[in-house]
Amino acid sequence: MEPRYVSQYSPEILGLEIHIQGVPGDPDGSVVTVSMVNDATSAEVFERPATRVEDGRYEITLTSAESSTVGSFTLTWSYSVAGTPQTYVTLIQIGAAHPAYDRLAEPMKDIVESVWMRFADLFDSPYGGPNLQTYFQSHFTRGRIAQLLRTAVGVLNTRAQPFQTYTIDGDGGASFPVAQWGPLLDQALYVEVIKHLVRSYVEQPDFRGGNVARLDRRDYMDRWRGVLEGETEQLNSQLEVFKIANMGLGKPKVLVSGGVYGRFGPTRYPGMAARPRYFYSFYS
Repeated sequence: MEPRYVSQYSPEILGLEIHIQGVPGDPDGSVVTVSMVNDATSAEVFERPATRVEDGRYEITLTSAESSTVGSFTLTWSYSVAGTPQTYVTLIQIGAAHPAYDRLAEPMKDIVESVWMRFADLFDSPYGGPNLQTYFQSHFTRGRIAQLLRTAVGVLNTRAQPFQTYTIDGDGGASFPVAQWGPLLDQALYVEVIKHLVRSYVEQPDFRGGNVARLDRRDYMDRWRGVLEGETEQLNSQLEVFKIANMGLGKPKVLVSGGVYGRFGPTRYPGMAARPRYFYSFYS
């Protein structure tokens, strides 16, 4: 089960939908109790009833105090159905707050999460994700990916004709149409993150004059370049479809009543198609 990501100090809404015999339904007495436990310390953060929203749907809202500690937590939802106790567990991960990520609308956060998951199972990191995360001075987080999201939209706007003015938040232009072109933005952001990793692995030192065994990560930049080449090729093919769809070629516009050509327009006489009407007389 993948943990739900929550930004530090965020008043996040968490919910549970209960299905009874295949349809949403309330448990006994419409009572659901939720407890939150810190996985690292086993300390209970809270235990309280959830709020009923509609048939089978229950929610709780974390306070800023409850989401103030970075780490992994377990939420246990407890209720009874026909007298039988039931439980469901939700895993959450509270990460450092980052304005670039926190202010995104949910569709854009979903894009960030999709790209984050592409790096979730890399081998050389105890946390999952790139090894870059293990260095104190690096800040490879969802916040960094959210910053690169703006770059990805800018690339889609300007990389080929027609020029477009989509934004990530509707400020200064229409929001990028995630519902229609989400897979394209997902791929564009993925490519930007790989490019960021290539840049980040440029400064890998080469130890000289010592005989100490170590893990050599200097070729990570070249490895990520190999991945980047294939992913960019896929992005280019998707981008062609996106740009053609936005050229308005499916909405032809025609001139009627002679248009700018006047009486020199194409004739409809048999055998004279597309020939100018030079034989017409003019009158003053």
